[in-house]
Amino acid sequence: MNRRRFIAAFATAAVLVAIAFLLLPSAPPAVDVSTHSIVVDAVERSYRVAQPHELSDPCPVVFAFHGIGDSADSMATYSQLDRLSSKQNFLLVYPEGLNAMWAAIDVDPETLDANPDVRFFDALLEHIASQYVIDRERIYLIGMSNGASFVQLLANARSSDIAAVVACSGPRPRALNDCQPAVPTLLIVGGDDFAAGSVQSDLEYYRAAGHDAQLIVVRGLGHEWSRPHNADAWAFMADRQLSL
Repeated sequence: MNRRRFIAAFATAAVLVAIAFLLLPSAPPAVDVSTHSIVVDAVERSYRVAQPHELSDPCPVVFAFHGIGDSADSMATYSQLDRLSSKQNFLLVYPEGLNAMWAAIDVDPETLDANPDVRFFDALLEHIASQYVIDRERIYLIGMSNGASFVQLLANARSSDIAAVVACSGPRPRALNDCQPAVPTLLIVGGDDFAAGSVQSDLEYYRAAGHDAQLIVVRGLGHEWSRPHNADAWAFMADRQLSL
């Protein structure tokens, strides 16, 4: 074999090895996954927990809210937040919505305390606090689509409990126009998402109100989760905490 053929053959082999390496299944995240339920207002509500093998003490907690038609398990699959939890050592809780959605549509800002999903969050936060040593100054929310709208609703209803929220592909509930929460908010939306215009308006609304808000627009992305921005979501949340 002459030198040119040898180099070509070597290069081809190297490319094939690289492709084979990329196709290998990645190692599972170092978390213990479990599903539980609690009863809130006589209704059984379920949730999924991803607990890192090396959980800090006290630990930050991220509550992840799925979109309409999704579930705690499906969100864990498409978001890959379990891997982020494993890497950053925070407790990850995926609440499960009733009928696969959250009560963030046609809400009354005067009756948020009676909202069944706000009450679920209240009960779940206290339940988690009874099961783990959590850092109450570092409670974070992240949501997708309808879940993103709901975390912004929670930012209004429970601003004294939440250090930061990340809302992916979901607009702020318009019924909350006169509410001024003091919770830092990161908005993430695809450039091709039908919600992009509304999310951009939300950024302008938050900033006009003196709110700590940022926006990431993902070029070419539709109404879907952007896994490459998980690290950005955590960086935004981890950089903020309550002063209790």
